[in-house]
Amino acid sequence: MNPEKIANSTIVLAIARLSMVLALPTIATLFWVYTNWQEEKINGIKADVAIAQNAASSASQKATDVSDRLIAVETKQVQDAAAGARFQSEMLSRMDRMQDALVGLSNSVSALTATVQALAENQREGRRPP
Repeated sequence: MNPEKIANSTIVLAIARLSMVLALPTIATLFWVYTNWQEEKINGIKADVAIAQNAASSASQKATDVSDRLIAVETKQVQDAAAGARFQSEMLSRMDRMQDALVGLSNSVSALTATVQALAENQREGRRPP
């Protein structure tokens, strides 16, 4: 055999053995780096999920508060509408009574005017009131 071939084969053999020896630690190191990277991503996702859960919880609480307030507003609206209808009905009733009173007053004024005119006419003619 040629010494150059022996030297080349020895170098190749040494490189091959060295790569076999370093293969498992290299794979383990790569796996460890990848695992840590994935763990960091998962921790970031967990933090985002926790923030989203807090926001959802807060939104749910606010929705409940808004719902309670809306119920209170609707109840108040119904009560105010009923009170308004009652007030309107009472006002219409009072206006009807006032209109009746005005008609009666108008009739009384007409009767009084007729009486005064009759008295004035009687006085002009020299008659005495009955």
